[in-house]
Amino acid sequence: MSDQLQPDADLAIAHVLFIDIVAYSKLAIDQQKEVVQQLNQCVRDSEQFRRADAAGKLIRIPTGDGVALAFFTSPDAPVRCAIEVSKAVRNSSALQLRMGIHSGPVDQLSDVNERSNLAGTGINIAQRIMSCGDAGHILLSQRVADDLVQYTRWRSQLHELGDVELKHGVRVSVVNLYTDEVGNPEVPQSLRQAAGRKPIEKARAPVRSQKLLAAICVACTAVVMSLRFVPVVPVLSQVWGNEQTLQDWLHRTGRRTSTHPELVFVAISTKSLAGPEIAKAAKERMLQLMAEHPFPWSREVWARLLDRLFESGARLVMFDMLFSGPNEGDQVFRAALDRYRDRVVIGENFDVENGNELVSPNADLIPPPAQYDDRVGYLNIWNDEHDGKLRSVRFFTSDRQLAGQKPSQEETRYVSLVAKAMEKLGRSNEVPHDFQDHLIRFSATDAYQPYPIWEIADPDMWHSKYSDGEFFEGKIVIVGASAPKLLDVFDNPISPEIKGPVMHLNVLAATMDHEFLRKLPVALDLVIVSVFGLLAWLLLRYVGRWLICLPSFLALSVAYLLLAFLLYNFLGIFVPIFPPLLTLLACGFLGFIAQQLHKRSHSMA
Repeated sequence: MSDQLQPDADLAIAHVLFIDIVAYSKLAIDQQKEVVQQLNQCVRDSEQFRRADAAGKLIRIPTGDGVALAFFTSPDAPVRCAIEVSKAVRNSSALQLRMGIHSGPVDQLSDVNERSNLAGTGINIAQRIMSCGDAGHILLSQRVADDLVQYTRWRSQLHELGDVELKHGVRVSVVNLYTDEVGNPEVPQSLRQAAGRKPIEKARAPVRSQKLLAAICVACTAVVMSLRFVPVVPVLSQVWGNEQTLQDWLHRTGRRTSTHPELVFVAISTKSLAGPEIAKAAKERMLQLMAEHPFPWSREVWARLLDRLFESGARLVMFDMLFSGPNEGDQVFRAALDRYRDRVVIGENFDVENGNELVSPNADLIPPPAQYDDRVGYLNIWNDEHDGKLRSVRFFTSDRQLAGQKPSQEETRYVSLVAKAMEKLGRSNEVPHDFQDHLIRFSATDAYQPYPIWEIADPDMWHSKYSDGEFFEGKIVIVGASAPKLLDVFDNPISPEIKGPVMHLNVLAATMDHEFLRKLPVALDLVIVSVFGLLAWLLLRYVGRWLICLPSFLALSVAYLLLAFLLYNFLGIFVPIFPPLLTLLACGFLGFIAQQLHKRSHSMA
């Protein structure tokens, strides 16, 4: 047995591992017994222990609150054993260990019970080095570290703490061994508080490491923040440019504005343009007019449409159409517009390709100046200048704003089609009365399907599909194009080809439900980015171990994405997503690389 080991000489070189249970004396007697038994079991289960014991090259000495193991094998045997025991107890809150390792001469002797014991500097210094540590520390003498550093696998795990004065004035260079799984990376408390201890370069290494991490996090954060103001930098401009893509994703996947069943799209469809069958045309004046001339039809069609809709109980009719030039049936249509003036709105348009010239309804329909008539509203919804998509609506505009200048509150305002419609509905106070472009929350992609105008004109369809007009009772109707050849389609976040009238219905529904979206001020965006830079530094500084940091970084990212989704859904707020997460991950990645390089260079120094 190992306890009967008799070295060939009185003095031999032993590689000693001294293990101590931290705060042992503070435990109750039954707890002391339990932790000692647990320690003994972990030590006996160690592969290095079993191997040396089987070879008869191990002496084990119980110390009451720990154990001393003297290996007469290789210099790294006690280090490997320390790591194995540390891994075995790392999940135990009751068993906290500190360890010291030294290689030196020992003399075997027998104690009063005739059991093998050891004396000599080998075991004494191992015990004193151990006593310098706190819970979790694995401390080595410089002699042991010098043996280990010859092998690549140990270099990154060794961190010099400098010279320590032990009992009787003996000074020993101490090295801290730790990895992401075992050991304690902090400088032992006794070394930090040692009065008059000479500062050494290795002991200050953690401070330099902290400064390096802080510098990396500050630099990453500053770069991401600065890119907010230089959007034209190739590749790097995507740091903030990708925000629009993520916001469009929220448009598509997040909550939508409720579909309003009272909003109806009466469409100039492809079949409507083809004209009715001759047999049917004779039955109804609207069909006859649609058959007589290709589109644009006589405007008597629109007068008869208004009569049919309002006689059925419709609340409001909007025309997403321009009636700029004279045409047959103008007088009949004008009479209908006058007759229903409190329940009808027609469009005008700013021709952006011709200097924003205002194209108004012709004078035969609306007396000039038509833009001041309460039945006329502009149809324009301006595209995003970056990608041409429609995301927002401007309810009021002015000549100065159209010319690219700051609008004035004293200027004459032009009013949009939707703002006019809300006025006719008695809800003008719910419209934002400013010159801003307001982001809206869109309705479902298939919210407002077209009802072809030929069906409304066809007596059979009017009876069978629309119950002789009952369908339109209380409805708000928009009349416009759905036929592809009329080219009234736009790109927006939820659909690349949304019909113009459907877009107006989306705006109207969002206005009625107050579903306006907001972006944060630039200053607040930058604050969020800086907070993520700070979070990255705190994780690297106070957690340190990458096996814990990595899941923490990922969990923070997922949590923030969820927060952004919830803020969009419930508060209608867009928070920056890509820049803060890029800051967090860049700080984490570069900080991890810097830590590893620092550890390697420090251990080799």
